[in-house]
Amino acid sequence: DTSLLPPRSLGYPSLMHPYPIGAARPWLGVPYATRWHSRPPRPSCRRLFRAAKQDIAALQTAKQVAEQTQHAALADAIDRQLLARWLAGQEKDLDEYETFFRATECSADGSQHTSHPPDLLEEWLQPLESGSVHSERDLDELRAEAEGVHIFDLKRDRASEAAAALRRDGFVALAALGPTVLRRARRLSAALLRRVARAEPRGNRGERRYSLGRTTMVPGTLELATCPAVCQVLESFWGTKSFRVQCTGGDASLPGAQQQDLHADVPVKEVADQLYNYYDPEQPDRKFMELPTPVVKVYFAMVDMDRKVGPPRFVPGTHELTAKQDVPPPDQEPPSTHLVCPAGTAIIMDMRVWHGGTENNSKTARPMLSVHYSGPSYSEDVLKDGGSIPFFGTCYWTYHRGALQPESFECLSESGKSLCKNLVSSLKVSCSKCHMSHLSAGRSALRSIGPPSGPWLCLNCWAAQKSSIMR
Repeated sequence: DTSLLPPRSLGYPSLMHPYPIGAARPWLGVPYATRWHSRPPRPSCRRLFRAAKQDIAALQTAKQVAEQTQHAALADAIDRQLLARWLAGQEKDLDEYETFFRATECSADGSQHTSHPPDLLEEWLQPLESGSVHSERDLDELRAEAEGVHIFDLKRDRASEAAAALRRDGFVALAALGPTVLRRARRLSAALLRRVARAEPRGNRGERRYSLGRTTMVPGTLELATCPAVCQVLESFWGTKSFRVQCTGGDASLPGAQQQDLHADVPVKEVADQLYNYYDPEQPDRKFMELPTPVVKVYFAMVDMDRKVGPPRFVPGTHELTAKQDVPPPDQEPPSTHLVCPAGTAIIMDMRVWHGGTENNSKTARPMLSVHYSGPSYSEDVLKDGGSIPFFGTCYWTYHRGALQPESFECLSESGKSLCKNLVSSLKVSCSKCHMSHLSAGRSALRSIGPPSGPWLCLNCWAAQKSSIMR
């Protein structure tokens, strides 16, 4: 198949332009005096692909050759193979995540009867697994501008401008993910959502609406943490590189999900006063919630988000109000901005800003994966127990230590290791209640709900404690 031969630019002669009889063959260094059929075999993209199926590095080489020789279909087939192998490597962690999700995020009395058949869920997830991540970004950005949303792009905008918008409004949209990372993240989001839908069929944040909880134990979610555009904006925002990943997570809505009430991703005033043990002698009246953004959450859009698919909505400037007043009820909701944006956009938000999901009237799932970053003013020393409302205690506000295994940590880039150093641990503990031993702290065991240094519980005992508190 002559269409599979590399061009002369790769060092091989083309059959369309053979070397004349007697010419030197540079790849062998001897005179050419033989017929075509006596030439040594040339490597082809398909031959590389077949030989490389058990070797990731060789597959990546085969993909590069296919791209250089403009064999788009073959490059796409190799990319699908690479993606499948990458996802298969996350399978064990995904199974552990499902167990963790059932303990920490499922409702104790949640119905196990789904409001949608399983084959319908697969239909909703199919666009995430199709492999195509092409979107009409220019058109999507025009739609965003019509909604009052400016999507910053560091190819034309300065990081300081995006940081200023975050400081002013409490949220900012940023062009972030390239096709390869987005394709992997989409497949991973489908795998996560498939598991949470199996664990809590009706949704854990309303009908067909989900919080994924903490997904940090799945190493693939941490690929998003080192996104260069996001890190540049956060460095400008905080004025330092001294910020760290606290955990990863996400949320999702399925077709038919209704609008979510406005809320902030921090405790309400009376709970915050009990949760945070903060005192500034120079400003005695200043509370922890009034400090300059201790933590931010960064959502990554996995699908093109228009009005139909149900984008999140934000009320600009409300991050400065949360410490002083509660979020108003639905019948008093102030005007908000629907954050319409293309897939791959990062939405950086102050966790105090008022926001909420909107109706999903499409035929596709709408997941967003997230990374939580702690800033230089954040310290776990300000955490205490939840006072009279212990369920809102420290387990949801600390670093997810132990979620990242040492071997997974070693696979991270140097910047990834710096960002995620508070997540890695090999500590083994025993449950203080049922005495189950050899539990991995942060994965199969959690601190008892209450003070930060409480006893360790296995996930079953932790879920039982949570259930007894919630009754």
